[in-house]
Amino acid sequence: MAITFDLPPELHERVRAIAAVERRSLTQTLMVAVEEYVQRHSHADRVDVLSKRIVEEDAELLRRLA
Repeated sequence: MAITFDLPPELHERVRAIAAVERRSLTQTLMVAVEEYVQRHSHADRVDVLSKRIVEEDAELLRRLA
């Protein structure tokens, strides 16, 4: 799927520099960045779900420890 968007000039230059160092195209570098972003957020979502479950299941214990 093709997506077009504008980057601020400073950010574009920083991404371009990273792409050059890593010997990737600008598109490949942006794809890696988006994949990493999605992974981080997916992990954060799982942590939130598990944290809420722990709070619910161990509410009494957490109250006593507080």
